[in-house]
Amino acid sequence: MLNYIFGFNARMGRLAFFFCTLVVGLGFVMLVYGITGNVPRGRMDVLLAQASNSPALVIAFYGMLVACFMLQSMRVRDIGWDPVCVMAAWIALIVLDKAIAGRFPEYALTYHHTGTVVGALANAAMNFVLTFWPGGRSEEALPLPRETGGDGLFERSSAPAAAGSRVTRIANGEFGGKTR
Repeated sequence: MLNYIFGFNARMGRLAFFFCTLVVGLGFVMLVYGITGNVPRGRMDVLLAQASNSPALVIAFYGMLVACFMLQSMRVRDIGWDPVCVMAAWIALIVLDKAIAGRFPEYALTYHHTGTVVGALANAAMNFVLTFWPGGRSEEALPLPRETGGDGLFERSSAPAAAGSRVTRIANGEFGGKTR
């Protein structure tokens, strides 16, 4: 069931991933500007204090995290990797990186950050891969029209149609598992 909720079964190409991520980010910035009246720039502590008082922004932030997670999962599936393993490993790396930076502050990027240089480079590499890695081909490539022997536009298949075979099974009493 998680395959369908988080987009683990869907695929998304490079261009669609880039533009959908851009739209999600711009939409969130527009929402922040609409609610707080400030554009996120230089000093973030004032903006974070305003945003933490707004339940709409807190809900929108978590919604944006879920949307980005779904987009990344779909892109990982398109590359040909298993998103359940890759996304779990990515989350584990982020948690481990935050724990190391919290325990050893001298390894953190700056005293404001809660991550290390290694974690930032790994995150940048993963985002680079998601944006620029070519997508995988489907397992069942459709044959070219010249390879099928016909003109490629209108051909008959010897296999029965899926809907027709379902109707035939139901009409013969094979529906629901109970037959007389």
